[in-house]
Amino acid sequence: MPGGTGLASQAAQMSFAGASMQQQGHNGMSDAGARGQVNKGTRIREVWKGNLHEEMAILRDLVQHYPYIAMDTEFPGVVARPMGAFNGKSDYHYQCLRCNVDLLKIIQLGITLFNEEGESPPATLDRDDLSVSGGRKYGAQPVPCTWQFNFKFSLTEDMYSEVSIEALKQAGLDFAKLETNGIDPFEFGALLISSGLVCEEDVRWISFHGGYDFGYLTKVLLRLPLPDDEVEFDKFMKKFFPSIYDIKFLMKHAIRQTQMGHLTPQDPASADILRAFEQKQGLENTGDIFKIKRQGQPHQAGSDSLMTGKVFFKMRERIFNGEISDDHLGKVWGLGLPEHNTHSTPQHYHQQLQENSTPTQNGAGYTNGTPSTPNTVNSGPVSTPAHNNNGGGIGPLTPGGGGGVFGSFHFGKQ
Repeated sequence: MPGGTGLASQAAQMSFAGASMQQQGHNGMSDAGARGQVNKGTRIREVWKGNLHEEMAILRDLVQHYPYIAMDTEFPGVVARPMGAFNGKSDYHYQCLRCNVDLLKIIQLGITLFNEEGESPPATLDRDDLSVSGGRKYGAQPVPCTWQFNFKFSLTEDMYSEVSIEALKQAGLDFAKLETNGIDPFEFGALLISSGLVCEEDVRWISFHGGYDFGYLTKVLLRLPLPDDEVEFDKFMKKFFPSIYDIKFLMKHAIRQTQMGHLTPQDPASADILRAFEQKQGLENTGDIFKIKRQGQPHQAGSDSLMTGKVFFKMRERIFNGEISDDHLGKVWGLGLPEHNTHSTPQHYHQQLQENSTPTQNGAGYTNGTPSTPNTVNSGPVSTPAHNNNGGGIGPLTPGGGGGVFGSFHFGKQ
């Protein structure tokens, strides 16, 4: 990852660790064995550095006919909380997102294509359907509907939360292969910017509580740390992703409208769906509520993006009577919605950060599932650059009342 500024700069990371961090060179790796496969029993295509360009060429053609893109990412947890004065809760949540996205790296991106009717590309395509030969690339395998991009990530060089990495290992992620055959995220960003998937109003992105997902994608496209200010970040969001539907925002909106009498569920079962969502709001639970069968491995980005897309179209049918107003485009749960007291960090990461920031009696963090890289070094709190109060400062808001606590983490090889 290129050196950044602010929280992502080398100087800041050296300060956090309390010791020098040596930049590690990367030896060139052979692409042998790096070509992707369609996961057995599914149409989820694994994308590594060896087949990145050809898969992006396929996507470039297909998005013209399948302009709904359901998306999910996997990333190495949440390791930081900002401290200082903030212009309200929305600013605080953005600063939390910003400092974590700047410090960490994306691990997986899953995208699934649909058309306006919620249909995926067919499993077989004629040669004339694509400007590049889909048949030549896939042979006897079905054409995928989902692409799972696997990015370069090193457990010996990159920062992460122990809890999150262990969960991803349990989900089947191959970290040894990610280190040797993973995609350079900025090479991917260069291909994405000209792919027709971004910067197009007619392309509709679909997320589930997508603040962090879009944060990582924006960082990849910018090749820079995220903007200091939420307003500037929103400008980039509107440029790269002008049309977004966020399922969690839409479901919450439907619940509020129903409670105020402005929306009437089309049948008792739809009302039951809204009540069930109020109790359990995760993607897996929402899929269960809509009786959608998962394909692929939970907590891998490809399978989660496929589930996200299916949930969206079922929600549109059952809750919104087949049509969602364009007024809801661009409203992502956790971004720029202070009036709804949103939380930009997915709830399970809040719990992990609580675990990662357990203080000892003297207030210093200790290593117990904490943000980790190879050499354990205790670190003190780190501050997000202060913003003007304008009467809206809310002070330090971090787990345990510590204010900006990272816990323990480390850099460099042993």
